[in-house]
Amino acid sequence: MLAGLDDVPAYYTHMGPINAAGPAPVDLTPPRRADAAEIAERLAAGEWVVDLRSRIAFADGHVAGSVNIEGDGSLATYLAWLMPWNKPVTLLGESPEQVAAAQRELVRVGVNRPAAAGVGTPEDWVLDGDKPSSFPRAGFAELAAALTDGQRPVVLDVRRDSEREQSRIEDTVHIPIHSLPDRVHEVPPGRVWVHCASGLRAAIGASLLDAAGRDVVAIDDDYSAAGDIPGLTVATGEEERRTR
Repeated sequence: MLAGLDDVPAYYTHMGPINAAGPAPVDLTPPRRADAAEIAERLAAGEWVVDLRSRIAFADGHVAGSVNIEGDGSLATYLAWLMPWNKPVTLLGESPEQVAAAQRELVRVGVNRPAAAGVGTPEDWVLDGDKPSSFPRAGFAELAAALTDGQRPVVLDVRRDSEREQSRIEDTVHIPIHSLPDRVHEVPPGRVWVHCASGLRAAIGASLLDAAGRDVVAIDDDYSAAGDIPGLTVATGEEERRTR
């Protein structure tokens, strides 16, 4: 089963023993509601606070330190892959239904019980006197404009190795999304433009860097269009092989 995978999700290590032992009782009762003070305490303790809202809503406003993994965008895969196993996680959603759907999806990969949950908007989740954080979203055309403006922003590609081998934007840094939590320190200083193939992983990566205090731009665009934009140099795997 693993032979055809170039990157094996980290939680697969735990799935074999869990499956062999048989299913444990599942508790899908609503998690305890967390107020702004508890969310802040959990973040300060190094726990994960995951915002389930769309990447557009998250970029516009979120709790500083939280991570964005869209509830309808392979949540179980990416959260179970990125988050240390058995780390307490608090879910933030627009509605009880969004949190419940995420809870049901996560239990299927062994994340059995959220520590807490928040429902509402970022204004409900930040401490009195604080404002939600935000960062810009852009497309590849805006990236090209920034590059031709004489600026040299850091461009971070968070796609998998196999995708990178097929095609890449030249002069970019490559750290696959599943490696980023442990390699944030490797991202060069300066504003970081994060891209993937469609925008989903770029949003996750941008939120991880934003949580680490970095200045980020999430590229919410289809990578297939990058090669047609003046100012961006895209090298294919075939071209790279011919130059060797």
